[in-house]
Amino acid sequence: MVVYTEIIYALTVTALEVPSGILADKFGRKRVLAICGVLSAAEFALLFFASNFWMFALVVFLSGTGKALSSGSENALLYDSLLFDGRQEDFEKHLGRLSAIDFTGSVIAAVSGGILANYFNLEFNYILSFISMCFAFLVTVFLKEPPKQTLAKGETAGESETAAENETAGESETAGALQYASRALQVFKNNPLVFIYCLTGAVLGSCIIYLDEFWQIILDNIGVSVVFFGAVSAASLVLRIPGSLIAYKLKEKFSYRKILTCTICFCAVGYAAIFLANGLLCLVPMMLLFVVSGIADPLVSGFLHRHTESGIRATVESFSSLFLRVVSVGVGLIFGYVSSNISIFAGVLSFSFICAAYLAVFRIFGAEKPFS
Repeated sequence: MVVYTEIIYALTVTALEVPSGILADKFGRKRVLAICGVLSAAEFALLFFASNFWMFALVVFLSGTGKALSSGSENALLYDSLLFDGRQEDFEKHLGRLSAIDFTGSVIAAVSGGILANYFNLEFNYILSFISMCFAFLVTVFLKEPPKQTLAKGETAGESETAAENETAGESETAGALQYASRALQVFKNNPLVFIYCLTGAVLGSCIIYLDEFWQIILDNIGVSVVFFGAVSAASLVLRIPGSLIAYKLKEKFSYRKILTCTICFCAVGYAAIFLANGLLCLVPMMLLFVVSGIADPLVSGFLHRHTESGIRATVESFSSLFLRVVSVGVGLIFGYVSSNISIFAGVLSFSFICAAYLAVFRIFGAEKPFS
């Protein structure tokens, strides 16, 4: 039944990923995030009273819907807010800091959740989560959504003027979902480098997702006691913070292509090192991979938004998230097949081959153009 709920969650997010981005672009990112806050609060309220499969199924459906609603809206609102103030070059810095706060919150929740559950009960955490979601909703209500920006012909989003978009109410009302989707896809078609960079984020992200999901089995295979799993989990989150914080600094010194090339190479070597270590030493490359994993996301997201017009920003980011989910299916099938038929370490080695193969693709099609 747990597997069924995971399937419901995955299908919900995949189905609503792009439609939610279109809704955010058409009706406002703040409104969509507010709806997400309500759904998140309802999710934990239902969890407190859940007593059968269908109630849990409804909870994961709401969770998946909230994930889809927030995935494109948050970054779109952040970038447009910075663009309105002429500070769009700081996007990676602020996104990295938000990611660092997110990871810190996850560590605090993981540690305190276990302690509170031990001294009170499991449901007490649901109550705290419900209160947190209500607070998050109130914060969302007080957010200010800036006017959408326009792009002059031939400009990138980073060079656009900060004048409000001159779009009539009639045009806004008649703009259909297919038009938003079509305009978003044109971004990837007209600028192949945006697609290549998003694909890079999807490949690297897919590999780290499965390392995240299966490191417990890796440690179990090498004889590490479950007692230490909590410490490793906390470390895997804390170590992502430096990468998120230094991403914008790297962008100031090196090109996107150089940074991403080095990241892909490091990942290919890192996954191979886990396989070769096949013991306690595998924790070293594993932790280093978590450090590096925090670098790519702010850079890829920043490049994406700099080459996207304001009116379709959330839709384009939703397509990028959809790429991640599609690629993760392929990576997961390879990893699952190899792990089941050989070993979990051989499965990790498959990530190295995937990264190495993708590096060749990236070097061929990832040549930077003058505007990048």
